[in-house]
Amino acid sequence: MNAISQGKREQNKQANRAALLDAAKRCFLEMGYEAVTVRDIVRLTDLASGTFYNYFPDKESMFREILALRMDDLNLKLHEVRQQAESIEGFIRGAYQTFFHKIGDDPDFFRLILRNEYAVRSLFRDTVIGVPMRALREDIRDAIRRGVFPDTNVNLLAASFYGTAFEIGRVLVEQPGTTPEAAAEFATTLLTNGVGGFGSGRGVVSFIQPARLRNLGLP
Repeated sequence: MNAISQGKREQNKQANRAALLDAAKRCFLEMGYEAVTVRDIVRLTDLASGTFYNYFPDKESMFREILALRMDDLNLKLHEVRQQAESIEGFIRGAYQTFFHKIGDDPDFFRLILRNEYAVRSLFRDTVIGVPMRALREDIRDAIRRGVFPDTNVNLLAASFYGTAFEIGRVLVEQPGTTPEAAAEFATTLLTNGVGGFGSGRGVVSFIQPARLRNLGLP
């Protein structure tokens, strides 16, 4: 087989793989992980049913790859922002801006996680959830060593940061209207000044529509 033929064959393989991943993403988003079958995925492509197994052993491996492709890039960006932070506020705001802008730029990815939240937590606790949590805890420990954060309970702080990000991200996706910048400022004020910070003149409540504040649990 000559180089041109090999090149075309490799291009076809890459195109087939991409088509399967795109079809799988659509299925997982519309039907949910548990309901999706390999046949459902293949049906959205022009490929023969047996072709699927030339690229993936099962739907779980596809779901893992779809998540990993985006999560790896996001985790790297979050790590870079947190390592560069020179203050508590900079650490928190930078991370939330990065995360919420990712949601704004690719809302279907976060919708995919929300639509399949049970599968994500049960199948990928050590990867999709575990990897970013471990990275966050290590970045907090590094911030403590650098004097950015006071010595505190790293596990509780990381859980607070993660939970706030996830649930505000849910609002951004399910109830559009709040910008990533406003959401990041809201989360930063909450975690640096507490609820009282919204009445101190340092809050960002005015940037968020009243209806969105109610959705976030505020009057």
